[in-house]
Amino acid sequence: MSKYTYPLTGQDSTVNVYPVQLVKVEQMNIEKENIGPRSKSILRNSLNNWSKALNKGMGEKLSLALKLVGLEEKSHQIVFNNDGLINQFAKLRSIEDIESFSKKYGLLGIEPPDNEQIKSSYYSHPSFIFNKYGSSLFEPIQLWHWHINEIHQILKLYDIVKKNSSDDSVSHLIEIKMHTGMFGSLAEDRSVTDRYFVHWTTGEPILMLPEDLEEKPLLEIGQYTLSKVLASHLYGGVHLGTGDIIRNSSTKGFKVLERRYTNSLLAAIYYDLWQKINNDMNIYICGNKSCGSPFIKAGRKKFCSDACKQEAYRDRLKRRKVRDE
Repeated sequence: MSKYTYPLTGQDSTVNVYPVQLVKVEQMNIEKENIGPRSKSILRNSLNNWSKALNKGMGEKLSLALKLVGLEEKSHQIVFNNDGLINQFAKLRSIEDIESFSKKYGLLGIEPPDNEQIKSSYYSHPSFIFNKYGSSLFEPIQLWHWHINEIHQILKLYDIVKKNSSDDSVSHLIEIKMHTGMFGSLAEDRSVTDRYFVHWTTGEPILMLPEDLEEKPLLEIGQYTLSKVLASHLYGGVHLGTGDIIRNSSTKGFKVLERRYTNSLLAAIYYDLWQKINNDMNIYICGNKSCGSPFIKAGRKKFCSDACKQEAYRDRLKRRKVRDE
């Protein structure tokens, strides 16, 4: 199975996308899949490994998933532009939203966990099993929900550190916890020690805190965490290629234009987020009280989506009716 490519140019480009289907795992029959014997083997292995990893790392059952339903001959073309992709992804809420997005853009491009990750109690954690870019035929719905939530957390953290908010504001999103273990990268350094780790306040670990930051204000730790968590989500996903050759007739010299691209939709989403943050974009919280999702504002928008705008409108009508009774 070959990979398709998402160009990271900020310009409209035509790309091929394989068809995707939302499935109930218990109703799947791999032998009837029309994807060839090798891909059937990969699909079977993906299902088994995801099932084991989710059960061990999250205590959850694999029930809903997105999978490819064909290869090149069934692909469709879309006009792709990574600019604004982050807002589309961040506002996904329901299973139906996720299914619609995947049918248009494809799978995220995360490989299933390998046997070593499944065996290890440490590396079976979601922050490890949900972050390995590679070929993908099958992705559990938990993978999608995890990254949607991860992006919400990153957007909120960016909003706080951008405003140079107080340590108290930062503490609503991240906290520092002590871990005991062997953290050295070299064999001779791998003695049992205590180190501080940064966690989301939801409990998810993010990174080990460098020793020179342990006594720093939480705001500074938040700024460091933001840069590192974004870099970790781009690692292995964004590639550098060559574009057009620009020649200078007067000097006889030339330069080769860079071309960035990715084989993983998820990397394109995080790359768009990276660019928005580097461009100093402002973050807003959706005005729909039942949503409250962060989004990057365009124009005078107060809501992350038209659905939230309509829901907030219906809520206002309901409250007005109650007041008038």
